[in-house]
Amino acid sequence: MFEIGSALRVARERQGLERAEVERQTRIRQRYLAALEEERFELIPARAYAKGFLRLYADFLGLDGQRFVDEFNVRFPEPELLELGSRAPTSIGRGRAPRLALVLVAVPVIALLGVLAWRFGTGHRAPSTSASAPTTAAPRHAAPSAPPQPNPASPARTAHLLLQARGRCWVSARVGSEAGHVLYEGTLGTGDVLRYTLAPRRPRIWLRIGAPWNLQLALNHKRISMLLSRPGNIVVTRRGIASA
Repeated sequence: MFEIGSALRVARERQGLERAEVERQTRIRQRYLAALEEERFELIPARAYAKGFLRLYADFLGLDGQRFVDEFNVRFPEPELLELGSRAPTSIGRGRAPRLALVLVAVPVIALLGVLAWRFGTGHRAPSTSASAPTTAAPRHAAPSAPPQPNPASPARTAHLLLQARGRCWVSARVGSEAGHVLYEGTLGTGDVLRYTLAPRRPRIWLRIGAPWNLQLALNHKRISMLLSRPGNIVVTRRGIASA
């Protein structure tokens, strides 16, 4: 088991993201993001919404959304429904049972008589089956305005960087420059993956790569050709990569 809320918060803070930025990207309101990070799931309207928000938020942060949903299901299982007994309650006496049965039968009969009286009453004629049903004009709604298209000349507000090791590779990842905050430093094994989000508050990531031939980079799910043929440094921005 692991702490759902603290894992989300640490991943967000490690990537330099504010909740307002996450809300713009995921369309999840900040109060629900806070509820997920504080594990106050009762503040989210329904269980299905909580699980959907949890999966989306975790995936956005580069985490395994399904793992978070599975942990949620284990820690907060579905409430069990009580089974109704087939026998009548013993507290109902024999004298009351016939009267209760009579009431249960009389209620739908009275309701049916009321409907028939309204339908065939004085001054109201039942519509003929041969007459065509009146057509009702569908309400007119204003056509939704097209979402604003991003300016192709400007970089996206956020970009997602993925580093995947095809073999052992030492990597140092820092915010902005060689003197920046350390995001990761160590040796990746075959198949290991690092994910980072480039946002306005963190537009650059500086990388020192020990074995660049063993490392594959992708920006917004598009592969980037490695600029290094030997150990060296690169800088990744929302536009692409450059030698450092």
